[in-house]
Order: sequence, then C-alpha cells, then structure tokens
Amino acid sequence: MNPLTIISIICLAPAVVILYFMLGKYEGYFKDNKAFFMIMLGMGIGIFTGILSISVMVLNIILILGVIFLIEITKMLVLLQKPFRLNFDTPFYGFGMGCGLGATFVFINVFYAGLVEIAPTTMIFILLLSINYIAINSSTGAIIGYGSSKGYFWKYLFRAFIAHGILGIILNIVYSDISLSGSFSLLTIGIIYNIVLMMYVDNKILKKTIPKEMKKARKKINR
Repeated sequence: MNPLTIISIICLAPAVVILYFMLGKYEGYFKDNKAFFMIMLGMGIGIFTGILSISVMVLNIILILGVIFLIEITKMLVLLQKPFRLNFDTPFYGFGMGCGLGATFVFINVFYAGLVEIAPTTMIFILLLSINYIAINSSTGAIIGYGSSKGYFWKYLFRAFIAHGILGIILNIVYSDISLSGSFSLLTIGIIYNIVLMMYVDNKILKKTIPKEMKKARKKINR
C-alpha cells in the first residue's frame, strides 16, 4: 500500500472512532446530513489552518497561540451563523466540524514535515499526534457550539481557547529537540488530558444541551 495512503488512514481513523463513541449514543438528537456537512467543512478549514500553521512553525509560543485562537474563532464564526445560532443541537455539529478539522490539520503538517514513511515509530507518532489534534478540536468545537446555542459566545470561546492553548503548549515541547521517548510521553499526557476534556464535554455539554422534553420522549420510546 502507498505510504501516503497509510498516513491518510492513520490521520482519519481516530476521527471516525471518536465520532462513533462520542456522538453515536446521541443519534436522533441531531441531523446526520448536517453533521456530515460540518465534518466536510471542518476538513476544509483544517487544510487552510494547517497550511497557515506551517508558515509559523518556529516554536514561538505566541505565534502558536495565535494560530490556535484563529482556529477557535473560525469555529465560532461558523457556529454563529443562522442555522446554528441558539439551536440546542449546535454542540453536536461543532464536535463534528472539529473532528474533520483535526484530521486534515495533522495530515497537512505530517506531509510537510516529510514523515511519509512506513516505520513503526513514525506510524505510532503520527497516530498519537492525530488523536491529540482530533480530540482537542472536536471538544473545543462542542464547547463553542454550546456557547452559540445558549447565546454566551465569547465566554465559551475563551474556555475553548484556554483548553486548546494548554494542549498547544504541551505539543510545542514535542516539536522541540527532545528525545523520541520524551515526545511519546508528552503525546500520551496529551491524550490523557483530552480524555478528561472529552468526559467533561460528554457530561456537561452534549448531555446538557438536549432539552428535557426530548429526553423524556426518548425514554418512553425505549420502554
């Protein structure tokens, strides 16, 4: 199999898994075609921001935080549009958009870095990187989506930026001249951080955004 194809699969597979485990249980609370469109839109935004991030790949934390802010405010601008603003299901679409964004963002950066080779350590490194970027972007997408659904736009943009910024600082160290084992350790710490964040998103954002009437109706149907 072509190495580029393998890299593409590694970058996209975590998005499919995360979408299934996070949104699968909420099927029926959002529109599938709308969610699919948001994933595709996120992939397009990921290509754009990925190319932009390459131009500032200088290990300057201020510039990195600037790119993170641009990513998050782009999500907010999309989720503030009429089809999403003040709608309860917007966090689901924000989550999907973030998944698509994270997948293509990683692919662009990996391709630019020349990591297109079939070596076990390289494959593991890209996989861990993909999980981190996809998880953080999907979580912050849901957080911003929740702010859009409730009318607290800037408050939740700030929360998303802080959440993403913390991981950005961790990953900035990964890109510096540290050992391979050190990079793997930091990427693993990043994944643990993302798991905790996704648990927060699941319990405090996705579950909370569903109207009580819909929850009661679902329970009656399942009886």
